[in-house]
Amino acid sequence: GARVWIPDAEQVWRCAELTKDYKDHLVAVIYADSQTDEFKVKSDEDLPPLRNPDILIGENDLTSLSYLHEPAVLYNLQVRFCNHNAIYTYCGIVLVAINPYEELPIYGPDTISAYRGHSMGDLDPHIFAVAEEAFTQMERDNKDQSIIVSGESGAGKTVSAKYAMRYFASVGGSDSETQVEKKILASNPIMEAIGNAKTTRNDNSSRFGKYIELDFTRNYSIMGANMRTYLLEKSRVVFQAPEERNYHIFYQLCSASSDEKYKDLQLGHQDNFHYLNQGHSPHIDGVDDAADFLETCRAFSLLGINEATQEQMFRILAGILHLGNVTLKEDDGDSSTIDKSDKSLHIVAELLGIPKEDIRMWLCNRKIVSGREIFTKPMTFSEATFSRDALAKHIYAKLFDWIVKQINKCFAATAKPSRFIGVLDIYGFETFETNSFEQFCINYANEKLQQQFNQHVFKLEQEEYVKEQIEWEFINFYDNQPCIDLIESKLGILDLLDEECKMPKGSDQSWVEKLYSKCKKWDHFSKPRLSNTNFLIAHFADKVGYECAGFLEKNRDTVSEEQINILKSSQINLVHALFMEKEQHAPTRVKVLPIGPTQSKSKQMKKTVGSQFRESLNLLMLTLNSTTPHYVRCIKPNDDKMSFTFDPTRAIQQLRACGVLETVRISAAGYPSRWTYNEFFCRYRVLCNSRDIKRNDMCITCEKIISNMINDEDKFKFGRTKIFFRAGQVAYMEKLRADRLSACGVMIQKHVRMFLHRNRFRTMKKAAITIQRYSRGTAARRRVHHMRQTAAAIKIQACVRGWIKRVQYRRLVYTVTRLQAHARGAWARQRYEHMRRVRAAIIIQKYVRAWLTRRHFLRAMRGILITQGLVRCFLARRKLKKLKIEAKSVEHQKKLNKGLENKIISLQQKLTELKNENNCIKGYKEEIATLKTHLTEMKGMEVQVKNSNNRIRELETKVGALVLEVEMERGEKMDVLSEKERAEKENRELVEKLNAENARLTEELGEVKKEETKRESEEMLRRKFEAEKQQIIMENADEKTAYQRLLKEFNRLEQKNDLLEEQIKKFKGGNAHKRTASNISNISGASDAPTELVRDDASEFSSIIGDEDVGYGSVRSRASEMSDSSRNLENIDWSSPSHKPNVSEIKLHVPEKLQELEMENAKLKDDLNRLRKSIADSEPQNNQVQEFM
Repeated sequence: GARVWIPDAEQVWRCAELTKDYKDHLVAVIYADSQTDEFKVKSDEDLPPLRNPDILIGENDLTSLSYLHEPAVLYNLQVRFCNHNAIYTYCGIVLVAINPYEELPIYGPDTISAYRGHSMGDLDPHIFAVAEEAFTQMERDNKDQSIIVSGESGAGKTVSAKYAMRYFASVGGSDSETQVEKKILASNPIMEAIGNAKTTRNDNSSRFGKYIELDFTRNYSIMGANMRTYLLEKSRVVFQAPEERNYHIFYQLCSASSDEKYKDLQLGHQDNFHYLNQGHSPHIDGVDDAADFLETCRAFSLLGINEATQEQMFRILAGILHLGNVTLKEDDGDSSTIDKSDKSLHIVAELLGIPKEDIRMWLCNRKIVSGREIFTKPMTFSEATFSRDALAKHIYAKLFDWIVKQINKCFAATAKPSRFIGVLDIYGFETFETNSFEQFCINYANEKLQQQFNQHVFKLEQEEYVKEQIEWEFINFYDNQPCIDLIESKLGILDLLDEECKMPKGSDQSWVEKLYSKCKKWDHFSKPRLSNTNFLIAHFADKVGYECAGFLEKNRDTVSEEQINILKSSQINLVHALFMEKEQHAPTRVKVLPIGPTQSKSKQMKKTVGSQFRESLNLLMLTLNSTTPHYVRCIKPNDDKMSFTFDPTRAIQQLRACGVLETVRISAAGYPSRWTYNEFFCRYRVLCNSRDIKRNDMCITCEKIISNMINDEDKFKFGRTKIFFRAGQVAYMEKLRADRLSACGVMIQKHVRMFLHRNRFRTMKKAAITIQRYSRGTAARRRVHHMRQTAAAIKIQACVRGWIKRVQYRRLVYTVTRLQAHARGAWARQRYEHMRRVRAAIIIQKYVRAWLTRRHFLRAMRGILITQGLVRCFLARRKLKKLKIEAKSVEHQKKLNKGLENKIISLQQKLTELKNENNCIKGYKEEIATLKTHLTEMKGMEVQVKNSNNRIRELETKVGALVLEVEMERGEKMDVLSEKERAEKENRELVEKLNAENARLTEELGEVKKEETKRESEEMLRRKFEAEKQQIIMENADEKTAYQRLLKEFNRLEQKNDLLEEQIKKFKGGNAHKRTASNISNISGASDAPTELVRDDASEFSSIIGDEDVGYGSVRSRASEMSDSSRNLENIDWSSPSHKPNVSEIKLHVPEKLQELEMENAKLKDDLNRLRKSIADSEPQNNQVQEFM
């Protein structure tokens, strides 16, 4: 049933419980998710580590755990971070801080006050506790202190260092030095703006290392500060990886481009600049660049940098951005050029105050010195691009150093400081897919810091124990001194790199080949199998592979001397000052390319970046070794920047790398606290009796003191010159000392207070007796006087109370009477108002019912008239149909032929009448338009009526409110009764007037509704008229068809007549040739009768034909006129207002028109019959002629 930890690939360590006893090297376990497993171990040393009891889980000090091993430490940190939201945990003398990726309310002034004066074990772990410990040791031991904050990128180092400095500024401040504290805190936003950038691991990653020394006076108040920076990542100015940004200051400056103050910088959106758009991630969630820019400007002002200088700084920064947009063109294979009209180049020259043509020339050319000859050589496109970027990086680095120098000037103390506390915030261990010179220097610095940590926590501790001759077992730990020797010793990596940089034709490839041959003796150096340009270094955290490309050029940090000379001649004071300073940290070189001759003089005088960094790092180590260090190890819980999310795999890698596990082990087994005998006696003398003190032998005295306080001899050890204590024992003794001092103080205070209170009591007793004597006499006199006053007051009260009650009764009677009167009046008025409303409702109902009856009657009358018209139309159509049937018969057609002429005349008359009717219809249309206008006006009147009704209701509401107000006023004041009556009279008049107006509007509404009804009936008549019109048009079409048929019949008869005449002529001509003189007389005599008959018939037929010609001609013209009239009638838009007939007049004329049509139809039938009869009569004559022929 024992609980153990089992290694796991995903969770690193997995909790399990033993299910069987350990036998035959076989371990059987069951996991928390009920999964079982069995595995063998090689030996008892490989058994899985045991879990701590639940009562110890979540302890704030890892050294207090019963079982101290890797899974216990990891699980304890995870429980505190995820379950308790505790980001700080002690690990002996080390504070482990886990980045929560969330703002926590644990850094306010109240928290600072809570940790002030308490040791590290009194309160929960906190960065303020470490800062307080450093400040307390500086006060107590009078020794310089340092806080070393380390961890990988994104672990929260910068924030921890910032809060530590805030704590020192708060507790080490005074009224006269508050300005110094503000300046120290104001430096944070400035350094973050110019030195921090977004990376894939951290949105606010510090891309430089800094060590800040806070100087204190003898009274331990802050008097100044000093800042040192290390290895600024200059390459970020010209290049950013995907999802990364350049330094924050550039984006802040672009966000303020719309401000009138910065119009001269000619900036815009950040994506418009090549140096800002390479990472394709211009924004950071939750960060307002514009607000941060204002804060940065305020910080500059607070540090004494005026607006004019700030403007010059911003000109330099804007010039760097525009320099990146300068377009280089490849002229041919060996040279490059910049267009004279390049806008970005013109802006750069204007912002930096330099000649445009000079910078244009030396961006594309370089000066070569060969012996005594100097000549200019064009650069290729790649060389010119590298030269441009190198110049941008160099300008930014110079500006960065200048700002740091100005901050240090502002921080500088006016006198020599007594002590200082240093805060180191430097980049953590880095390893990427491709690691270059920057990662090499960063990891080299971390190796030095790890060595310092090892020396302090492990090596120096054990050596100290041996020196003091106390019992101690050596603990094996990782010593990274060989790795450091590989880097910085003679013929090490840095030495070979500097030597290769001095070579005229030195290259990265030749340098890495030297590494392969010279460094292979080092165990920490190796060569990859599949690469000839990569080398591996086994660092304390991990094995890292470095790509040699670019090492020499980055170590040289070269920039063209001609470009520097141009900047020295700048018209801008700040630009001129930057490059006229004596260059110590960034030497200029004439050489740009890694291959080519260099000046031997500059080669001897100027140091490389690596050598400078090594010297500054060694100086830092000397400073840290001279102080008492305090360690803060920052842990990055996950790579996704999620709040309170713990990734065990990432956490254990960092815990192993930063030595936390070794710290746990050495802290649990060692003695972290130590005192000399004199220091211990001076500190804890109050804990012993005077008879136990032996001045000539402090060791025996200290032994007696400790034996009285600590019973466990394993908690302390006596050395030759010092006393060593386990973790927590010094805090225990400090508590005993504080308790003893407190008890002594209480005893002293007790006796002093007793003396003071005794004297005070005697004085007070004497005064009290005298006061009592006078007080008793005065009290007796006052009692008698009071009794007299009481008797008089009772009589006065009786009279006054009686009078008050009478007055109250009268008022009550008067009030009740008034209330009754008002209530009765209100009831009467309500009753009267109800009766008046009922009467008005009856009148309204009477008029409404009358109006409804009249409307019903009018609708009935209109329905009757419409029904009569429809019945008459039906009868007329039926009669017309009957007449048409009769007209189709042959006999009837023969009769109609005879009266065709009369029919044509009647058609002409009908056409004339139709024209007259058309004119009448036009008049009807005009009258309909007038009625429509009147209807629109009536609708407007209807809206007015509605508005008037609304107004009446509003007035009635107002009248009701006025009446209520008058009633209330009359109830309160009797003197306004007459005014109320007058108001009621006016209200009655107003109501009567409104009633009259309502009646008038009601009548107008009735009229409008009548007009609406009339309009509806007219609409129905109009539709009926449309139907009748269509019927007339169809009848007209039938008549046209009959006319065409008659016309065809006439043409046939005419042709037949012509044929008969031709036959007659032929007949006459034939007889003339055949007859002789003897029979002429007989033939003539015999033919007299027939000839006369033919002549008569022909003349009659000719007269008929002539008449018919005239008739049919007139019929054609009449028919064309009728067809035109029909088309005109069909083309009329009867739906438009101008063509709508007067339905009432049409309704009256319809019966008359029907009657006239019936008469005309009868006439047409008679004419048609006569025409047919005449044609039929002419047929026998034609037959006789044919028989004669």
